[in-house]
Amino acid sequence: MTVKAIELQLLQLEGIFSKSKANIYSDKKKEKYFEELYFLFEAIKNADIENYDDNLKGVHYQILNYIFGALEFLDNSTLNLIPFETVSCLEKVLDDWISDDNFIIATSLSNRNLDFYFMGENVEFFKLMNDTIEKLYELKISKRLIKIVLPRVLSRDYLSIVVLYHELGHFIDIELNISQNIFFKKNGFKPNYTNIEIQEHNHTMEYFADVFAAQYINDASNLFLNYISAGTSDSQTHPATKKRVEFVDKFLNEETISLIDEFNLVLAAQSKQKIEIRHKVFDADSSDFNEFIPQQINSDNELHAVFKLGWDFWNNSETNTLNKVPKKQRYNIINNLVEKSISNYIVVSKWKNL
Repeated sequence: MTVKAIELQLLQLEGIFSKSKANIYSDKKKEKYFEELYFLFEAIKNADIENYDDNLKGVHYQILNYIFGALEFLDNSTLNLIPFETVSCLEKVLDDWISDDNFIIATSLSNRNLDFYFMGENVEFFKLMNDTIEKLYELKISKRLIKIVLPRVLSRDYLSIVVLYHELGHFIDIELNISQNIFFKKNGFKPNYTNIEIQEHNHTMEYFADVFAAQYINDASNLFLNYISAGTSDSQTHPATKKRVEFVDKFLNEETISLIDEFNLVLAAQSKQKIEIRHKVFDADSSDFNEFIPQQINSDNELHAVFKLGWDFWNNSETNTLNKVPKKQRYNIINNLVEKSISNYIVVSKWKNL
């Protein structure tokens, strides 16, 4: 890696930092993380890079790339792009599974209308980066990002945003090595695995993410899945949609499922809670939505279930009170009601805790 290449990165980052300084985030953690990135950037900018050996120059190039990526996610995680209601719900779920406070949920917006996916950070690189910058600059990046990508046009769409519960499930799966443990227990450690073994592993990961989401939002994620991929058959990466829907339905009906038993065995070995229903469904027919007012939410379990309520209200909009308003307004009404319901609960909860 040449010094010239690193100098170019530093000049590019100078401009990005200048624009990002005006960002307003929904929480202090992101502000502190931004400061840590900036202090690191300043330290590298003032360092004598020319006298570093080739390996250290290469590491710095990667560190600056890390800062690039982190700033991209921070820029897309501001209050005017991602509503705090969405992030607050995901953070509550994260708190159920990860006891430490070393993560930040950050989002990036894609221009593709169905782009929902999770990006993990390389833990080994993160540790190496921190070891290096601590040794050279006495600095440290204290948090890891949980990177979730979603479509720009749907960032405030509370019907499709349920997919983020599924994506967060992928993060928990990888962080706790759940599907991986099941895979190695079944197949052992080998230099190579068959396509069928790899496919089964991929499908296990999808089933975990599906049932993880269903704990909180019932079948809301699958309702959206059916909208976008009904009839899809098995692929190397995903089970057929029909199988995924049936899997979640069995879980919600509290039927015995051997794969969920396997998930729970791995979780129990780590003293984690088991997979179980963690929400209380609203009766759409008697909900506050019928009066076109936000739903009264009394607990975190009800908080997550408001997404299911939104879906039920949408799917029954021909027969419920929504049929009194023009079709083109129904979608906006549901989104506004879900958002306000969450917002009211979060604000009141924080007020009570002051």
